[in-house]
Amino acid sequence: MRSFTIAALTLLLAVTAIWGFSQYRQKEAMYIEAENGYQQAFHELVYQVDVIHDRTGEALAMNSKGNLTPALTDVWRLTSEAHNAISRLPLGFMPFSKTEEFLGSSGDFTYKTAIRDLDNEPLTDKEYNQLETLYSQAADIQKELRTVQMSVLDKNLRWTDIAHATAKGDEPTDNTVIDGFNTIENKASEFSEADVSQAAQVKKSISDDELKRLKGDKVTKEEAASIAKDYFDIDAEVTTVEKNLKGAAIPFYNVAVIGKNGEEASMDVTEKGGYPLTFNVNKTSGKGKISLHDASKKAATFLEKHGFDNMVMTNSAQYDHTAVFTFTTKQGDVLIYPESVTIKTALDNGVVSGLEAQNYWKNKRERDIGSPTLTSDEAKKELHPKLTVMETQKAIVTNEVGEDVLCYEFLAENGTASYRIFINAKDGKEERIEKLAEAEAGY
Repeated sequence: MRSFTIAALTLLLAVTAIWGFSQYRQKEAMYIEAENGYQQAFHELVYQVDVIHDRTGEALAMNSKGNLTPALTDVWRLTSEAHNAISRLPLGFMPFSKTEEFLGSSGDFTYKTAIRDLDNEPLTDKEYNQLETLYSQAADIQKELRTVQMSVLDKNLRWTDIAHATAKGDEPTDNTVIDGFNTIENKASEFSEADVSQAAQVKKSISDDELKRLKGDKVTKEEAASIAKDYFDIDAEVTTVEKNLKGAAIPFYNVAVIGKNGEEASMDVTEKGGYPLTFNVNKTSGKGKISLHDASKKAATFLEKHGFDNMVMTNSAQYDHTAVFTFTTKQGDVLIYPESVTIKTALDNGVVSGLEAQNYWKNKRERDIGSPTLTSDEAKKELHPKLTVMETQKAIVTNEVGEDVLCYEFLAENGTASYRIFINAKDGKEERIEKLAEAEAGY
């Protein structure tokens, strides 16, 4: 009898333990699911405000009604999506009505403006000023959201911990998120008082099938490894060479190497012709010792060494201690933007640490560039009158149906932002507009 009792108790304890562990696992799964939902909503909010800021800035420089209406419609759509993202965050513990009011009034303004006939009823000076106000206010919210985002990532903060603590009336262990959203709410309150509602050459994606036009003999694994080693500025030893899986547009090799100091790197090389598509060195750059200008010269020398001829730098940026450049083919006095590469250079030692050349090879071909119908002065008249032009040159970009278009490229500014604007050199159509990126603040 005693043995039976012990066995029964043991079984009961085992069942209880299993049940308890099962409940714990279910609870953990619920927490993980909730945390993932909160994180997704927050990062969507940051992205949506980023795009609201950019699209509003682009709208300020647009003089084509055909482009202005879609831009304003985008802002209206994004304010609605941002409102939805906020509703999915655990912000019930703090007032956030002014921010939601700001998004709502901004959406109303852009929607009402977008749906009317802007050809017959263009933006008034007052509405243009309102758009400038929205652009400035979006920049303030963008800055605060990025500050919160960096804190969440750096400190590995969990939204579920914040929600749990505030639901119990406790003080969260870290007030970064609450302080950040309070700052946003205070700024939105200032916007409300001002009464908002009253007040890259980006190329169309080309199909990977274009890579099938590349010419040359097939290269072996050994030849692909040799090509890759030649591109890396580190003393590299090849570790693996793998052929791509089925389903890619063209066959290519992925070559992995390791440097003498442990740097890991990889490169994709086409089987036909041995063309480099991408390469990247997983290297954390130390404190910058060379200037952006010197780094660009090293990048230009690197490209010339590896057969990328007649390339000029068309864009540059710095992220921490790494420089990122865009180089574009120049044929005569015309820039060929479809033939562009992106290249990364470490600012501690000037070593090239990355290359993205897929679009370059997709678009590389002989071009018969015709003469423009309009003069640069005639094309300039199509720009928004509030813009000040700083530079002008001829360029080819790709239109929305994938065709090359000869344009005049105007580098212009309006006092708050700089733009690269492409005006069709034959009919004066505003083909593309790109708001140039500003230097990123360090948070």
